[in-house]
This record gives sequence, C-alpha cells and structure tokens, in this order.
Amino acid sequence: MNSLLLLATIGLLIFSALLWIFRKRKIVLLIIVLAAIAAGWYGFKEYIRTNKDLGNVNADVKITATDLIKEYEKSDSLANTKYLGRIIETNGNIKAIEKDENGYYTIVLADTGAMSSVRCSIDTVHKEDAAPLTVNSSATMRGVCTGFNKDEMGLGSDVILNRCVVVQKK
Repeated sequence: MNSLLLLATIGLLIFSALLWIFRKRKIVLLIIVLAAIAAGWYGFKEYIRTNKDLGNVNADVKITATDLIKEYEKSDSLANTKYLGRIIETNGNIKAIEKDENGYYTIVLADTGAMSSVRCSIDTVHKEDAAPLTVNSSATMRGVCTGFNKDEMGLGSDVILNRCVVVQKK
C-alpha cells in the first residue's frame, strides 16, 4: 500500500509541475497526464498480479482422466470450448512421474497401456505434495486446462493441465 501512495504522490507532483509550466495548454496536458497515470496504474497492477492458489478453489469441471482424453480425441475444438482455461479436477491412474532438473514434477495420468494421457504440471508452491506419489497408484489432480497436443505421429495425445495441485492420493 505504501508503494501505491508513493506512486500517487509522485504522479500528482509531476502533474502539478506540468500544469504550472504549460498553463495555456491545460486541457491537452491534462489529458496526456491522466492517460500516463492510468497507463502507469494498469502496468503496476499487472506487475503485482499473482495467480490463484488452486489448492483452495472449487473446480469448474470434475471428470476422469480417461473421459477427458476421449473428449479431446473425439473433437478437440469442441472440448476446447468446454475445458480450455477452466479449472479441471481429474482423477486417474498415475502412469509416470517426471521430475526435471529444477525439482518440478509432472504427473502423467492414464491407463498403463494407453498412449494418450493427461499431463499435470505441478504448481511450484505445491511440489512437495507430489513427492510421495507412486506410479500405478491413483490420484486426483486439480489444474487449469491449457490445451491439447494432438497425436500426429502415433505417440499418443496429451491433455495439458498447468499449476496443478494434488487433491487426493490413493
């Protein structure tokens, strides 16, 4: 809050100084200064914006991983209208657990014999929750659907969920 007060004070000082200098062109200057202040305010708000913690929100859609994959494979454009950008809670068998060099997890939900899967990238705040998960167990994940990688070469399709949290593990 102190930074907002400081920003407003500096803006008012600049505005006052410019008005004093350009008294004859007050209207044009006023419009320019107000536009600059509004742009600065918007930029500042975007700079400090953060994402919601998905551990504390309700899912928009609850669906099994198998059904989610089937809907995307049937019609990815129709499934995108239903799921893209929405908070999805999905459950399924853990086919693989991938950990990158920075210690971030991606949990792959699918039947063991299936080529297609739901790839759940774990939110960095909740990466410790993914550590005890094991392959061939089941889990419920909540994340934001960000797209679908269509099968182009026979390797299987992937539904992508980002900022995921582990809701339940079995």
